[in-house]
Amino acid sequence: MNTKTTIIGAALAAMLPLTASAVDIPQHFSQEAKAKLADSIQLAPTEHQLNIVYFHGNDVEPAKDYERRLSELFVYLQQFYAREMSRNGFGPRSFGLSMLPNGNVDIITIQGSLPHKEYPYSGGHGKVQREVAAYFAAHPEKRRSHHTLILMPTWHDAEYSDANPGGVPFYGVGQTCYALDYADFDLRHLGQDTPQGHLLTKWFGGMAHELGHGLNLPHNNGTAQEMKELGTPLMGAGNYTFGMRPTYLTKATCRILDRSETFAPVGDNTAFYASNSPVTVENPQLKMKDGALVLRFRADGNFKHVNAYIQDAPFAVNQDYEKVAFTDVKRKNGECLLRIPLDAIAALDGAKELRGEKAQKGVGGIDLVFVQLDGTRYTCRVTFNWADITAKGTPFIEVKSFKGC
Repeated sequence: MNTKTTIIGAALAAMLPLTASAVDIPQHFSQEAKAKLADSIQLAPTEHQLNIVYFHGNDVEPAKDYERRLSELFVYLQQFYAREMSRNGFGPRSFGLSMLPNGNVDIITIQGSLPHKEYPYSGGHGKVQREVAAYFAAHPEKRRSHHTLILMPTWHDAEYSDANPGGVPFYGVGQTCYALDYADFDLRHLGQDTPQGHLLTKWFGGMAHELGHGLNLPHNNGTAQEMKELGTPLMGAGNYTFGMRPTYLTKATCRILDRSETFAPVGDNTAFYASNSPVTVENPQLKMKDGALVLRFRADGNFKHVNAYIQDAPFAVNQDYEKVAFTDVKRKNGECLLRIPLDAIAALDGAKELRGEKAQKGVGGIDLVFVQLDGTRYTCRVTFNWADITAKGTPFIEVKSFKGC
């Protein structure tokens, strides 16, 4: 793996130092980017870096000035992740970026073997992924981690354009995620109440969110009080608020990133995602006590963190944005206890009913996600009927364990 650091100024030449900044900003970055990055914080160097690929069909070219534009966006996003990691107690850590001597991010540009429209949003990622895999097989030194973000320029036809981007894959598939590029995908529009500003929030926020999936992150929401204070979690609906309104990472998200490969500090030679030693959960018990749900269980296995996520059914992908994350799981000799105040999950239908409001109770679920030192995640999902929750104990509909989030 490549061991270049993420310290923006460490490997850069011909920089214009900004006295207000903790790091140097490349001279050719736009004035707007320099202003937005003026308070950048120095980042901890990483052992591995995110693979960034720009993929386009054989009948189109990359969008104009993509190296500079995307470099500014990635450095800004790297800073956002680092500030949130620091706020949550993990220090100024972020996903690693491999940098070129001129200060741009090292973006791998690949021209596909087919016309651009042969790689559509629906089903096109498989073709792209095969060609990217073939590139890495031929250039193994360019593959710096398990994690890859692939950008593709928007289609230009009767439906899509730079003013209405689309047509290409835009989602996460395991540790590979997809985003798009267009002419005004530019940091200078961030936060502006203009058509370009709102478009940037949609697609830059969307890229930030999909990158989270590519870095192992599930959807999750904050508690009612947390969201009142901090805004919208990026891995909830934050892709619609990023750059316009307060957006943040939950502590549960940062715990997963703590053992995500591209966040590993220099010298961490962990063989990431190699574990075959599962975590087992025994004897879960759920009760109501003093205005809160209390979950007790026994967990055996080698894990660093355990997060809990509670939600209403259904539990399908893209129907779980509202699941609320908790990290205060008390552990002693394998015995674990989690307290979930009803006020913290006020938006869930089941919690509304338990507080005496009219709502459709239905089925609820709690996912216990165990994060191992090598980043492997094991999940135990306990499901129950909200109507069955009592102080004496709640019968579970199902207790199910699986690898991954």
